Amino acid sequence: MPLFEYKCAQCGAGFEVLVRNDADVPSKCPKCGARKVEKQLSSFSASVSSGGFDAPSCATSGACGTGACPTGSCPFSGN
Repeated sequence: MPLFEYKCAQCGAGFEVLVRNDADVPSKCPKCGARKVEKQLSSFSASVSSGGFDAPSCATSGACGTGACPTGSCPFSGN
């Protein structure tokens, strides 16, 4: 489900809303009740399931050499 970030133009409060359809789009700020809310640009998040590798730590430790990653080379270490 898409989770969108919004910010109140009046009080500056930031909040997230699960938007499944047009009826879920917020019409007011949950903090101050102002009717001017702005949709924000947000980044996405991803995680590796247990048993996967921790890309940042394997890249910094040098443990992620050629053949260690599923792609055959580590995309984080430059190998």
